[in-house]
Amino acid sequence: MPSIEQLLVKNLDLDLSNYRVTKQKSETAIIKAFITAGPSKFWALMNSLIDDGYHQTENIIVLKNGSKRVVKEGNRRIASLKIILGYTNIKAADLPADINEKIKELPSSWIKSNKKVPCVVYSSAEADIAEKIVTLTHAKGVDAGRERWSALARARYDRDKGRSEPGLDLLESFLAKSPIISKEQKVRLGGDYHITVLNESIGKMAELLGLKSSEEVASNYPKI
Repeated sequence: MPSIEQLLVKNLDLDLSNYRVTKQKSETAIIKAFITAGPSKFWALMNSLIDDGYHQTENIIVLKNGSKRVVKEGNRRIASLKIILGYTNIKAADLPADINEKIKELPSSWIKSNKKVPCVVYSSAEADIAEKIVTLTHAKGVDAGRERWSALARARYDRDKGRSEPGLDLLESFLAKSPIISKEQKVRLGGDYHITVLNESIGKMAELLGLKSSEEVASNYPKI
């Protein structure tokens, strides 16, 4: 059974394989990816947290992984709190001026009240249960006060479950290998892209390229 605990924000680890964006190598990188993929929503969330504090009725879902406490649900909220509390390498220059000013003016009472957040903590043996809860919140479009996953995030989830996602494979290969787009464009495209259109397109391209399937198109890129 999971336990409900008040955990320090600084001791929570962001999920570097969050479905919203491509896999990242560090917390700083994934926070920047969250911002780049949806800046208006991220800043709106930060403003809400600064103005009202963290709502103690909203539990963060956490999965134990050895000594780590990995956030499975609530990554953007924890990322925002880490920035506000100064627990990241995100610089003031990376933030809107109004948010910077609000952070500077936060009273010590706000800091004290928001250093800990309520978490539902699952053991590593309960990973499937934790994932099911996250799926109900996002992947099936349940309205639970959370931003729904994009088609791209859902495709990453489905691929993890063993479903073939050639469009996603092709897109991620392109983002990793293409020299013609900027780093920021890669992050944005990796966070929100019309993957269903790409899947349909490469299905039609396969025969023209002398290949048998969409999977072959993806696996042969960039040779073709």
